[in-house]
Amino acid sequence: MAFVVTRRDGRFEIRESVSTPQGPRARTLATFRAVNDTVLLQAERRAERPFDRRKVEAKALAVGASRDTRETVRLAHSLLEDLHLGRSLPPLLAAALAHRLADTHTPMPDSLPPLADWIGSTPQERGEALRDLLRLTDRLPAARRRRGKAFPRLASSLA
Repeated sequence: MAFVVTRRDGRFEIRESVSTPQGPRARTLATFRAVNDTVLLQAERRAERPFDRRKVEAKALAVGASRDTRETVRLAHSLLEDLHLGRSLPPLLAAALAHRLADTHTPMPDSLPPLADWIGSTPQERGEALRDLLRLTDRLPAARRRRGKAFPRLASSLA
């Protein structure tokens, strides 16, 4: 079974014990700063003994490694982009996804639903929206300065 160790430089290693003529040795399967699917896949491919990805990931998190969520975020952005473009998910997959997302108890700010449409937009769409906004502000009337009475100056009572 593979195990996880912490290195002095803050990185982590997934290792496995192997038997050699000189005795047992630990072989490094992968070195990482944050555990992700790519690291686990690399370690699994190099492993000579049975490899349980879930157990190894749990061990990595137990020794202090963090979970690299960049891949998950990239996939979520891709899903939002597809939904923004009108592509749909198969009903069974959509129901499973909705069920899993319902378990998350992260409060959603009021500003997120309108923003969600822009997450999957292209830079060209964002640029065109910005140009439209700038054209709108050019057409707004300029603020007038008020002439006449100004607020009275407050004098100090200590003077």
